[in-house]
Amino acid sequence: MVRRFALLPSLALVAAPAHADDPGAAERIKAALAVPAATPQPGCGVGIFRNGKPAERVNAGFADVEGGRPIRSDTQFYAASVSKQFTAVALMQQVVAGKVRLEDDIRTYIPELPQYAHPVTVQMLLNMTGGVRDSLALLGLEGYGDISEPSRASGLAEVYRQPDTKFEPGTRYDYTNGGYLLLSEIVERVTRMPFEAYVNANVLKPLGMRRSFVMLGSRTTDPNFAKGYVARGGTIASSNDYPLFGGSGGLITTVDDLGKWNYDIDTGHKVWTAEITRLMTMPGKFKNGAPALRGGWGITYGNALLIGPHWFHHTGAAGGFKTLFGYNAGKRIGIALLCNNGDYDPNEKADAVIAALAEGLPPVSEPDYPVETIDGRYKTPNLNATYVLAASSDGITIRIERPDGRPAEPMVFKRVQGQYRAGANQLMIDDDGKGFTLDIPRVSLHFDKVQ
Repeated sequence: MVRRFALLPSLALVAAPAHADDPGAAERIKAALAVPAATPQPGCGVGIFRNGKPAERVNAGFADVEGGRPIRSDTQFYAASVSKQFTAVALMQQVVAGKVRLEDDIRTYIPELPQYAHPVTVQMLLNMTGGVRDSLALLGLEGYGDISEPSRASGLAEVYRQPDTKFEPGTRYDYTNGGYLLLSEIVERVTRMPFEAYVNANVLKPLGMRRSFVMLGSRTTDPNFAKGYVARGGTIASSNDYPLFGGSGGLITTVDDLGKWNYDIDTGHKVWTAEITRLMTMPGKFKNGAPALRGGWGITYGNALLIGPHWFHHTGAAGGFKTLFGYNAGKRIGIALLCNNGDYDPNEKADAVIAALAEGLPPVSEPDYPVETIDGRYKTPNLNATYVLAASSDGITIRIERPDGRPAEPMVFKRVQGQYRAGANQLMIDDDGKGFTLDIPRVSLHFDKVQ
């Protein structure tokens, strides 16, 4: 149910002490978050970590708008798909222990799955190339308007029910929550522990992430938690529907706890051991050996991480929550972004925060050269029409020049979690920026630049 709230008289904007070398960083980050100051709004918590240690922690807005409770660095948020890297680490622990092999058919571990025409491997699930249908989308098609209603068992049953894959496994990239739900089930079966209990005990607890946990069927009861909202045009609406189980999501965490995650990646290596780090940062590949690209520009989908030239990161989006965690190994800088306004773009916010550091760092979302370089006219031998592309930081507009000269409705692709999408249609840019692939239901065409 959507509820609307009267606006409170003041807005919380809190900044922790800044990095000693740059005392103005916190104020610049606060300005970059652009949480409106005139009226109370949901907002974001941000952590910047340098050499494994907290540097800047900035909080803007309210965790509870109607209650007037501000966001703090220890406020619990729903992490959404940032949870996937915790699932992947749990799975990689089983690989290191010799209990799971990445090249195995997933039916080795989950024999209830159908015998597909081509096998899906564990590695394909990790790289989003297996063609397994999205469990949350399937639950929506079953009539669950509030995705917090169905159980983990219901989500698994939907995936088991699919008689085939969307495409030949290993030949395409296709983001799916169903694959990561299956990965969590593999962890559960080989460890003989409930998935959420395993992650809590073997991934979170060793790092001291005491305010983080994976849910199973119920929300956090902690008094210092963030409620989800969508705030747009002066209207604030409650938005708290998200899955209450782990695998593709399910993690409750804080900025401070993600700082401990960052410390282990950078310095601690208690969970992120050398071998786990190697496995987690392997770029994904298709069956033919080509990189499993996500939207072009040299960014591959690895093991629950988008791996670019400078950063690896992942975003999350569910209900009123937008999240991101990223790490730049070359500069040893990490960023955690937890927002409770579903109208935000986490890539846009994170890139603005990194730009506010004024250190010349590339954006978290990459690419490291302007997307506008793809502007121009494109043709495919399959069509008579010419496609004219115009790109911006948040999307791509295609104007179609029809053979008869009459105008056609433009196609607008928005950049969402590193992909360019327009409904069910996806646009994937070639690495060299000289062409693109348009993937629509039942048709996939490649276009080359002609002007």
